[in-house]
Amino acid sequence: MTMLWLILAVIVIAGAILVIYQIVAKKKNKKETNKVINVSFGGKKTLKGGKQVCSFCRKKANKLSFYSDEQGKVVGVCQVCKPHAERRALMRI
Repeated sequence: MTMLWLILAVIVIAGAILVIYQIVAKKKNKKETNKVINVSFGGKKTLKGGKQVCSFCRKKANKLSFYSDEQGKVVGVCQVCKPHAERRALMRI
């Protein structure tokens, strides 16, 4: 009879440990999910006026062509300065 009580006590203790472990794991998981930032929050950012500055002439243009210069930097070039960028053999992005 004592062996039966001993087995029953071991089962109850194992069940209690399992329940406590699940509660702790759930709390830890909630903390981890709070660290995630929603990327799609806020939507697409638009430029004010819809114009960007040319990297060569510094004038605002509606449409820029983007190139990689000799140092690897990205430069935005307007339609007027585009032949200058192509003469320098910049790589188009």
